[in-house]
Amino acid sequence: MGPYDFFLPPVFDALPEAVADRLLAGVFGRKQAAQTGLAALRAAPEAGAQGALLARLGLELSLLAFDLDPGNAALAQGILALAGQVGAGLPPDALAALRLASGEGLGPDWRAALAEAGRTGDWEGFCRRLEAGHPALATPLASRLAGLAALAAGDGERIATWRESLPAGPLTPGLAFLRARAALRLDGREAGLAALRGFLGRYPWCAQTLLSLHDLLRGRDAALTPLPGRLAILLYSWNKAGELGRTLEGILAGDLPDFHIFALDNGSTDATPDVLAAFAARLGPGRFTALGAPVNVGAPAGRNWLKHLPEVLACDFAAYVDDDASLPRDWALRFGAAVAAYPQAGVYGCRVHDAGRPAALQAAEFHVEPAGPGEGIAASDLQLQAPDVGQFAYCRPAVSVTGCCHLFPTKALADGGDFDIRFSPSQFDDFDRDLRAALAGSFAVCQGHLAVGHLRASGGDAARRRAAGANAHGNMQKLQGKYDAGDVRRLRREQRNRLLTDLRKKAIWLARHDPGGERDKEGDA
Repeated sequence: MGPYDFFLPPVFDALPEAVADRLLAGVFGRKQAAQTGLAALRAAPEAGAQGALLARLGLELSLLAFDLDPGNAALAQGILALAGQVGAGLPPDALAALRLASGEGLGPDWRAALAEAGRTGDWEGFCRRLEAGHPALATPLASRLAGLAALAAGDGERIATWRESLPAGPLTPGLAFLRARAALRLDGREAGLAALRGFLGRYPWCAQTLLSLHDLLRGRDAALTPLPGRLAILLYSWNKAGELGRTLEGILAGDLPDFHIFALDNGSTDATPDVLAAFAARLGPGRFTALGAPVNVGAPAGRNWLKHLPEVLACDFAAYVDDDASLPRDWALRFGAAVAAYPQAGVYGCRVHDAGRPAALQAAEFHVEPAGPGEGIAASDLQLQAPDVGQFAYCRPAVSVTGCCHLFPTKALADGGDFDIRFSPSQFDDFDRDLRAALAGSFAVCQGHLAVGHLRASGGDAARRRAAGANAHGNMQKLQGKYDAGDVRRLRREQRNRLLTDLRKKAIWLARHDPGGERDKEGDA
């Protein structure tokens, strides 16, 4: 089997649905890898000729989960038992790491430090702590932590030091993925491409790597394409004068097409009206329109107010941007490249990370999760299960994208109906709108080559946090009441068909156009 054949018939078509659907969504995450591995292992005994493939797949995915969560003693114990049951030989480095982790492992302090780095995105601080505790990367557990932390921190010197410490021979999936991404960062494009091919040659089930390799070879990772038409930029804000001003400055610093900004003051009592008046005077009525609501009408109503403006409907595209977003200069051109690649999509989104912490993802592509008996609709949270080390570096369809920074063709925005004001003041109105569009045959695209920073609340106001949590819980209950089991099945069926069609087209393109694929298919990363 070549490096691009796994998702083609007959191999992929013979996989159990519980395994296939998760592989399509992507498995570079602690929970997702572990769940997919378990599903493969459960199916293996009854799978006949596919049993050996599923058993190996289950072990490899379990090892990926461990590479991303090396302090998990229960997972390490389970993998050791599994290896004995399936008769699989583990690389010496992996065996040593599993044995360490199955006992005391990292200890509670290190586990807490790892969890804190994942929560805050401070991987630089974690690197310093790791180096103080394991200056020579003395254990295979420390090596796993060091690779993840170095790539998450984006520190080239640390990445190089970590790579030099790796053992010779085959690597477990997580380490092999990190080494391939390290090659792309440190050794140049051609060496990086060879490393990604080699990774797929050994682990062809990693859809996210195949998608990334496809975009690299086609130049989509660097594509900057002007939007084909006039752009309306829509913002609504409540009592965030400072953040709003910085966001507007960031928008104006970008490479924009013909544009007009529409900004709604959602009943603010701070200096927001002054900020909007200053930008209106600076840009003039041909570029900037300030609007005001007497009270905070909430996010859904604010979005509806803006989308129904005749001046907005006269534009070709409309982009909603949160008032505390940090946009790169090329954000509109990145969206233009996504439009060029998928001109029929109804909405385009991007990766969103904590402002100042690029590895701490808040959002990427969203898919509808499998629902058990009595369970409602739920969105995938793969972006929260590992730091961003390049696993979402591709552009492809999705069921939903985040509302923090998303672009609509104005016709699709008008045809898709209003944002539901029952989700006021915020939370899930964008997800609900995407679900309704998907049920009507439209689809979203996540432009993973665009990353936008997003501020989060400082967390100092405990009462406000409790209120926000209660509102989110209530809105989730409203969301569950809008979609029944039949809706979820329809969404998942359409999701599966769209993801698989897209992935197969790209696998076939790679097999036909990648001259290095056959040469590298047997190599390790």
